[in-house]
Amino acid sequence: MALNEVTFASHNGRDEIHAWIYTPATSPRAIVQIAHGLGEHSRRYIHMITSLLDAGFAVAADDHAGHGATAAVSGVWQDTGENGVETVLVDEKTLHDLAVELHPTLPYVFFGHSWGSMIARGYAARFGEDLSGLALCGIAAQIHGIEETLDRAGLAAAIAAGDPTASGEEFADQMFDGFTDRFGVDAGPTDWVASDPGVVADHAVDPLNNFGAPMSLRFVSDFAGIYDQVNDPAWYAAIPAGLPVLILAGDQDPVANYGEGALHVANQLWEAGHTDVETHVYPGVRHEVHNEPATRAEVEATLIDFVNRAIV
Repeated sequence: MALNEVTFASHNGRDEIHAWIYTPATSPRAIVQIAHGLGEHSRRYIHMITSLLDAGFAVAADDHAGHGATAAVSGVWQDTGENGVETVLVDEKTLHDLAVELHPTLPYVFFGHSWGSMIARGYAARFGEDLSGLALCGIAAQIHGIEETLDRAGLAAAIAAGDPTASGEEFADQMFDGFTDRFGVDAGPTDWVASDPGVVADHAVDPLNNFGAPMSLRFVSDFAGIYDQVNDPAWYAAIPAGLPVLILAGDQDPVANYGEGALHVANQLWEAGHTDVETHVYPGVRHEVHNEPATRAEVEATLIDFVNRAIV
């Protein structure tokens, strides 16, 4: 494996994005770009990255603005800067271009998990013409807190009245309303991530996750904003016709409305004329279907099969 560690200026004008392009020992057959989720970083996907490399694919992944190694250098966590929706999309396009420069002419597949699934959906609508496939894991759809609980007027007023980089913890709590309700009275704040206690514990102690850092007011707004964009009916018509889509979710995942959100997105894609849609909802599994020991191998095999099919 060859590893290219790269940095590039973020669209927000503040951060240097830290990114990695992994190349297998054999000649790569495609590039898979990974967009990580909220409050984590791209090296949490190293098991998946290794499997993709073994299957003959190059992998591009970065730590988004306000996250991971990027935030560790800037000192700014859980904030993507001004106009954060535009920032995360343009930054992913910059990484795409760097990967294509290193490996020109290869088919390109975009994989996003959780917040990354929203980024991937926004990317496909904006820059999707050269994508061969779109994989959406822990898909964010029908989130009760964002759609029903979030005080959007209060959030807008708080941003207008003061410092948009101030803590938006109150509004973030509203977005994640009810996330642990199904997991018992003693459930920890991140027990919705996985049922395996080792995965939950690892998530909590990883210093590059820093999940406890408060989201800024403007990041809460941008997070809800990109969620709104990609769950709007207009999104289904905006992605390229014929683009193969893979959807992965657990039926105990509040981010995917316990599997219902995944099926909703799949059905909406079909109704919009996108017939190459493959959907897997894993019973008894929470948010990180790709990290749960019980499903990790199956999810990776499903993703590899999808990439192989999409690039033909």
